[in-house]
Parts: sequence; C-alpha cells; structure tokens
Amino acid sequence: MYTRNDAHIHLFENGYGNSFPSRPGVTIAEADCFETLRKSFGVDQALVVGYAGKPFAGDNNAYLARVVQERNWVHPTAYIDLAMPLTIEDLQRYKDDQFIGISLYVFSDQDVTAISKISDEVWQWLTMRKWLISINSTGNNWTAWQHVLERHSKLCILVSHLGLPPKMSDPPDAQTTQKHMASVLSLARFDNTHVKLSGFYAVTDPGHNYPHESAWPYVKALLNEFGSSRLLWASDFSPHLDWLSFPQTFALFEQMPFLTDNDRQLIEGKNLANLLKHAG
Repeated sequence: MYTRNDAHIHLFENGYGNSFPSRPGVTIAEADCFETLRKSFGVDQALVVGYAGKPFAGDNNAYLARVVQERNWVHPTAYIDLAMPLTIEDLQRYKDDQFIGISLYVFSDQDVTAISKISDEVWQWLTMRKWLISINSTGNNWTAWQHVLERHSKLCILVSHLGLPPKMSDPPDAQTTQKHMASVLSLARFDNTHVKLSGFYAVTDPGHNYPHESAWPYVKALLNEFGSSRLLWASDFSPHLDWLSFPQTFALFEQMPFLTDNDRQLIEGKNLANLLKHAG
C-alpha cells in the first residue's frame, strides 16, 4: 500500500452540522475520528478546508488554528468571507497561525464580483508563497478565474468536487460531458490549476451509487485535459459519511479502467504531497 494524502477534509469543533454527525444519537470527535482513519488507510497528510458559512461552523478558522498545533498531519486553509475585503494583513495573520492556503466558496453573482475586486497585491502575496487556494464553485462561476489567472498564472488553484458539474444518473455522452465541464476544462491551460476528484456523491444520482460510473466521463475529461499529475484524491470527510465509507472515496479509482497504477499513485498521494512541500 502506498502513502495517501487527502486534499479535502473538514474538521469542526462540534461536528459537521448538515450531515451524518448531526443525526440524533451520533457524536463524532472529527479530528480524533480522522486520526484513526488515516492510520487505518495509510493517509499521511490532509488539506483541511476551512468553512464558516453557516452558524454550526462558528469560527472554524480559530478552531483550525488550535488543531494545527496539536496534529502534524493537519494543513489548514482559512475560510474567507467574501462579503469582507481580503487584505494582506489578514493573510499574514493566517500565516502566523500556520495556515497554508485559503478556502473560497463562490456560488453567487455577488461572490464572483467579490473575487474580481481582490487586489493584485493579494494575489501576488498568495503566488509568492505558493499558497493553496481551495475553491468550491459550480457552472459558469468558474469563468471568474479566467480573468484572475490571466494576470496571475502561477496561482495554485484547487478545484473542489470535479467543479460540481450536474448530477447524472447515467454516464453522459461526450458532447454532454464537454458541455457540463467546459468552464473547468478551460482552466487546464493554467499549469498550477488542479482538480480534486472528490464529492462523487454530489454529482451522481443517487449519491450512494458507488462506484459512481455515471461520473466517470467527467473524470476521463479531466484526465485528458489536466493529466494525472494535476488531479487529487479527496475524501470530503465528514460529509461523505451520509453516502460512502471512507475507503470507498479512493477505492473507486481501482474500478476505473482508464487509470493506471501510476495515475492512482499520483492522484491518491504524490501530487498533494508535492504541493504541500512547497506551500507556506
């Protein structure tokens, strides 16, 4: 078994509030739980995606600043509220707290506008430090990054959950795949843009339909455009627990006949390890 590195997990002080951990009778100490999962399944490091967009999340950044002191496998990204201007002073404070990137959620016209207003000085700061920019978004909202990357092509962008294309109950044909993935595939020309192969439950119908064959054409399209060196496995712990077991989040790659053993080693671990080595 080779070493894995997880490109997208969440850790909340009181558990994820919209999923399995919030159900009656369920209590999960998420950091402790992931600690056992990583030991069982050979996960060395994890990129922790900050999120504080709903009341249950509270001040997730402050919590992650404490967790990173206690667990050497934690590499946190700071949640950025796009309703507030992002400044270099903010970034320096996060850096002092051992964050190695930022987490952005871009789902509205207002969010897209906010991205366009972030200063070039901020993007330059992020570029110089090779910080990882984890982005949750969907549809045409991905085109917002074309304008940013044309000015700052070395920014390290991580597209979450395949870019959240439409849910499919059957594998789409080539034309439909290209249509659904066009905005994400257009970012492949920027060498530091990567895509997380995660959240398959969110792009297949039903979400528990392992091994998610209806999403395989999306993965093929990403492989063709980005190559296996820019694709990243990510479990999406703990939200995935409503749909899948933890090992299923990476075991599905063994089912994909178009991925080689070398592809899987890159996707499941080596690519993220290389990014983490340089971030900071």
